Amino acid sequence: MSYAALDPLDVAGRVVQLLEAGRRNSTYKLATVMALIDICVENTAAPDGSLTVPIDEIAHRIIGYYWNQVRSFHRHGRLVQVRRGLSIPDRIAEVRDILISDELRTAEAARESAHPVYRRLVRSVRLRIAQQPLTHLQTVPHSATRDEFLYNAAGFHKKMTMSDVDRIAVIVLRPRVPEGLRRTSVLLRAFVRSVWAHDVIDLNRAELDAEDVDGFLFGTDRTALRALVDPLRDMQSGRCFYCDGRLQSEVHIDHVVPWSMIPIDGVANLVATDARCNLDKSASIPVQDHVTRALERQFLADVSSLTRIPVLHKRTASAAHGVYAALPAGSLLWRSSGTYQPHSP
Repeated sequence: MSYAALDPLDVAGRVVQLLEAGRRNSTYKLATVMALIDICVENTAAPDGSLTVPIDEIAHRIIGYYWNQVRSFHRHGRLVQVRRGLSIPDRIAEVRDILISDELRTAEAARESAHPVYRRLVRSVRLRIAQQPLTHLQTVPHSATRDEFLYNAAGFHKKMTMSDVDRIAVIVLRPRVPEGLRRTSVLLRAFVRSVWAHDVIDLNRAELDAEDVDGFLFGTDRTALRALVDPLRDMQSGRCFYCDGRLQSEVHIDHVVPWSMIPIDGVANLVATDARCNLDKSASIPVQDHVTRALERQFLADVSSLTRIPVLHKRTASAAHGVYAALPAGSLLWRSSGTYQPHSP
């Protein structure tokens, strides 16, 4: 079957249709879609509009999403994300404790360290991802038919071995799919987050508030970033990154490119701010000047060395480029407390 290149809105619509109509016994499909969106935002497609994506990269991104989600959720403990059996989050939780004891506090830090425990986790996760969501993501509900408009999944099946995954190694997103996922990333993320929160509520069979669950699942773990307070404050000469006011005792760490837009815990994307600026900016996309200044700061490598939080300069720059490229003209960008300006592509 041949597949015509799709309009960006058609890509988003087809993804929504698959997720809305399909039956899910875990949140793995949702994590895979979020991973693919992030990868498309951060990377440039080939001249023909396709994008080659290593399965390892998908596994890394999925680990990143579950990394904070395996923490205890209030009195409920760890939230269940699969209907039965040992889950990917269960494996991540075990490994996370080991890595945090080695002062690798974030998924990005664990990845950058090439820690052998983390490498084994990736191998395990990539096999499960290949067997399940990559095999079944495009399966039409109530049918054995696949609608392979995203990528060719001919080599994927539920009994794949590690050797099979090593041999295939990548998926190739079809022409225009990367552009479609990037340009509709804001809308798709909002949809997937909503579905994910409601699936978790259903899987846990508990009276949980959807907004509270969403904030827990997709919020950053601020405690993991507290190690940055003193180094960033020193690097910024005790001044708020945004307003240049003197930082007081309450110092906030902010993601310049918002975590809700693209989850990057890298020093290049993190700044010390006062409470007023951080709370006013919240999840707003800032003017590009702020991102440029953040990327041009000196001593990022020194801060990374002190805290064991990676710099991720290239990834932050690529993500910012993708985020701004996907924004419609006129979108309001945050400049300072109470001040916005329209986006001009």
